Amino acid sequence: MASWILVPCLVKLRSEFNAIAPSRDKASDGSVGDAAHQDSQSDHNPDETGNVPIRDADRVNEVHAIDVDVNLRVPGLSMEKVVQFLLTRCRSGAEKRLRYIIYNRRIWSASNSWRQQNYTGSNPHDHHAHFSSSYTSAHEASTASWHLEDVPVALTADDKKWISAEIAKQVKAQVDDIWAFNVGKATGSASQRADGALVTANIRAGAIANDYLPKLRDAVEQLSQQVADLSDQVMASRSS
Repeated sequence: MASWILVPCLVKLRSEFNAIAPSRDKASDGSVGDAAHQDSQSDHNPDETGNVPIRDADRVNEVHAIDVDVNLRVPGLSMEKVVQFLLTRCRSGAEKRLRYIIYNRRIWSASNSWRQQNYTGSNPHDHHAHFSSSYTSAHEASTASWHLEDVPVALTADDKKWISAEIAKQVKAQVDDIWAFNVGKATGSASQRADGALVTANIRAGAIANDYLPKLRDAVEQLSQQVADLSDQVMASRSS
């Protein structure tokens, strides 16, 4: 197949998905179509050498569609929220670079004023969302921001519990490592002394544990709550 490029506006869109969801799953990502796409009209086909619905004004062999895996792996962020955010911008006229979006058995098209319709194609697009770009030269070449950083992220109660638990677990692991190291040093050095000194070291180690570990665990719990509160504040500021 002849060489091809992805239109710049979709390169930018994909890069913004990567920015807001750096650990996202990419198993269902795609751009240029396979042999099955070549048998029918598709924006996944290169526009100079493939079967496409529109021919643009330039002579560059370009692909005008991308698929983005739905698993963004960010608490509070979903593909549904991203799709609805982009649709809001398209309907308002703020965004003009898309021709249509397909996601989860639905399709929205510029030609239909972005009204939702059922999608009855063989692929339900429930593992990825499909974004087709405009073939207008200025729009397909635009690398202006898609503003995905403004997609509202609302953490659920379960998300907050998960974040707090993860932070608490990590801090506790560090505390336990430090404690084990210090106790190991104390008992290790004491074992080289007389039995009386060893007993003294062990008693001292126990006293340290009784005195400081509860305080450290309390600090972990307080840190978890502070993180949850901070998450609330961040989410509130982003949605305001």
